[in-house]
Amino acid sequence: MRKFGLILFFVCSCIVTIAQNYKQYNHYIANQGLLNPAYNGTREVLSGLLVARNQWIGIEGAPVTQAFNLHAPAANSNLGLGLSITNEKIGATHMLDLYGAIAYKVYLNEDYILSLGVQAGINSFSMDESLIVSLDNSDPTLYGSSNASMNAGFGSYVYSEKFFAGLSIPEFFTNVYDTKAAQYVKTFDYKNIHYYLYGGYVFEFDYYAFKPTALSRMVYGAPIQIDLSANFLLLERVWLGLSYKTSSELTFLAEYLIDKKLSIRYSYDYPFSALNQVKNYGSHEIGIQFDFSFGRTTMKSIRYF
Repeated sequence: MRKFGLILFFVCSCIVTIAQNYKQYNHYIANQGLLNPAYNGTREVLSGLLVARNQWIGIEGAPVTQAFNLHAPAANSNLGLGLSITNEKIGATHMLDLYGAIAYKVYLNEDYILSLGVQAGINSFSMDESLIVSLDNSDPTLYGSSNASMNAGFGSYVYSEKFFAGLSIPEFFTNVYDTKAAQYVKTFDYKNIHYYLYGGYVFEFDYYAFKPTALSRMVYGAPIQIDLSANFLLLERVWLGLSYKTSSELTFLAEYLIDKKLSIRYSYDYPFSALNQVKNYGSHEIGIQFDFSFGRTTMKSIRYF
C-alpha cells in the first residue's frame, strides 16, 4: 500500500510538472542566470555555472536536473549576453531546453543599475513509452508525445554593490495536449505562466557577512510558494545557511570560495510534506561556478550575488 501511494504521488507530480512547474533550485541567488535573463552580464566578467540536482533520492524516476549557464558583458557596451542549457528527466519524460539571452543595463544613479533582458530558444520534450504502465492504454496523452518548439522569456533586475532584486517570467509558453493534433503543443496561457520575484541584501561586518534573501514563485490558481533563506560568510571563505520553503522543506546551504574565480556549492533538502511520512526522501544539489575577469576591475561584492 505504501509503494502504491508513492507511485500515485509521483505520477501526479509528473503530470503537474509537465503542465505547470518550472525547474527549481536551492541556490537560486547563485543560479539567477537560469531563472532571469536580465541577470546575464551583470557580474561584469565571463561567468559560468554548472548545476546538478537529484530530487527525492530513493524514489525511482524522481526528478534529475543538470543545467549550464554562461554569460558575459559585451565589450564596450551596456549589453550582456548569455547561454543556458537545461536537461531534466522525470519518470518517463525527458526535457531539454536551450536558450540564448540578451540584456541591457541602464544606470539609474551612481549606486543602482537596472537590467532588462529577454531570452529565446528551444524546448525539446519526449516520453519513453517503455517506462509507462497505465491502467488505461487508450489515454492519448501518454503516448507519441515527443516534440520540439520555440519558447521565450523576460526579466528585470535591479542591483547595487550590496542589494539585488529581480522579477522574471522564464517561459511564456507551456505544453498543452492538443486532441486534434494528438500531441503536446506550446500554447500561451496566462494561467500557466510562472512569475519569479526575489531579492536580498548583503550586510558586511569586520569578520563576517550576512545575506538574507527571499524568493516567491507565483502561478495562477496555486498558493504562492515562498523561499526564505539566511546565509553567513565565515572566514571570507565559507558560506553557511538555512532556507525554508512554504512547500514544507528545510534546506541546508553551503558554499566554499576556493578563490575569487572559483567556488563550489552544495545543498540538501529535508521535506516535511506528506511524502516524508512514508519514508525520508531528501534532495541533493551541487554546483560549480567560475569567473574570469581578464584583468578587468570587478565589483567588490561580485562573489556575493
